[in-house]
Amino acid sequence: MPQNQTRRNLIAKMKLIPVHPLIKGKKLILIDDSIVRGTQLGETTEFLYQSGVEEVHIRPACPPLLYGCKYLNFSRSNSELDLVARRVVLELEGEERANDPKVLEEYSNPDSEKYQAMLDGICKKLNFTSLRYHRLDDMIESIGLDRDCLCTYCWDGRE
Repeated sequence: MPQNQTRRNLIAKMKLIPVHPLIKGKKLILIDDSIVRGTQLGETTEFLYQSGVEEVHIRPACPPLLYGCKYLNFSRSNSELDLVARRVVLELEGEERANDPKVLEEYSNPDSEKYQAMLDGICKKLNFTSLRYHRLDDMIESIGLDRDCLCTYCWDGRE
């Protein structure tokens, strides 16, 4: 994929060719590797609704990205507010609390009310019918490696 966001968006749109008899009036589930900014997935969802889809359910393969990656270009950005999860946290908490490590820890806990509020906010912002992320603990277990052998910084801020 190109590094330029405009070119990525163009390529993503070129891949979308609706087969109306297969999708009109249907409930779809989309599985993606991650939701970083939400731009492409939000546009794809809107396109699907315009093409006659009734519902769009999203299931990313990794947890919500709350921290920009320090090590790879995976989620690196100019600002952590490029990440849709962080934008929603900012909307929910306000500027003063949105970067507080204790507050962010609550948002990275899939058993907390704040995590669910963040998911609801992402869902509303990107117009998804539903959104369920893969839990970090489940993802680590499925990989089969000890947590100490993995970088989880993007998801939980732990270095």
